[in-house]
Amino acid sequence: MMSPLRWCSAILLFALVGMAEPAASQSVDVGGRMYVDYFYNFADPAAEAEDLHGFQYRRLYLTTDFTLSEVFSGRARLEAPEDVPGGSGVAVKDLWLTWQYSGEHSATIGVTPPPAFGLTQDVWGYRSLARTVMDRQDIVDSRDLGVRVDGPLFADGSVRYAAMIANNSNTRFTETDRYKRAYGQIQVRPTDPLLFVVGGDYTAFPDERTRGIRLSGLIGYSTDTFRVGLETYWYRLRRATADARTNTGGSLFGSVQVASAWEVIGRVDRVWPLGKGPDRYDTLVVTGIAYRPHPTVALIPNLRLEDRDDGPARTTGRVTLEVDF
Repeated sequence: MMSPLRWCSAILLFALVGMAEPAASQSVDVGGRMYVDYFYNFADPAAEAEDLHGFQYRRLYLTTDFTLSEVFSGRARLEAPEDVPGGSGVAVKDLWLTWQYSGEHSATIGVTPPPAFGLTQDVWGYRSLARTVMDRQDIVDSRDLGVRVDGPLFADGSVRYAAMIANNSNTRFTETDRYKRAYGQIQVRPTDPLLFVVGGDYTAFPDERTRGIRLSGLIGYSTDTFRVGLETYWYRLRRATADARTNTGGSLFGSVQVASAWEVIGRVDRVWPLGKGPDRYDTLVVTGIAYRPHPTVALIPNLRLEDRDDGPARTTGRVTLEVDF
């Protein structure tokens, strides 16, 4: 937990870094992102949460992107997430250095996104409304600490690879066991708007879980005015003291620009967490309209429905403010 004084000190530090004069071959960019909502719970499985409404912030990033030379660049990012009581917590979200060691081939070391659902998030485009389906189900963390390599397999860049070996510890800086997580991904872009991605990872655990295996795929199509994507995944968790557990799911999402400052958004997720009962699947429906009075400001009225077969649904209306600065 970080006190308000320390949080303000972190902001001041980022501002001072941005004002520092870099060397001629270097550059430093300081910015951030914020998500703020007004929400109303129309229905909720918890009776005390029904009709609850109010204002909340769900995300704050402070980011420093730096370029040291033509081949070295990196990022340092602090995050104040939504799940910290009192909103006084802060964490390191990104802390990495990339070395572009040969043409477009690069190596990145530090706290960085693994090759898992980052491309899905790019096609979806509305992290302010919902995390991607694998992120929501905690199949893969959005960050890991390790070494990642990326590059083209063909000279035209239409097929690219990404691989990573990491601690499987999210953003924790200290390792507590000898087990690691290995990631792999292939991206195919036959035309500029069209994208195919297949990926997977393997990890072992220091507890009663013996190993986990994930396979996933994405088909995406993106233009300046239209985006649509379909992601599916399969995750198998083997355990020493119980039956293996399988989690499968899919997400269909898209958006279309209907006027210069207006975009219509829709998404449906379905998840089947097998091993927890034959009728327990999860459905997420998100729909909304984004109004952009400025390229980096979006005001998004949206409706969110979460449903399970074994209980009542949760329905929440929001007006979300998304700002990049």
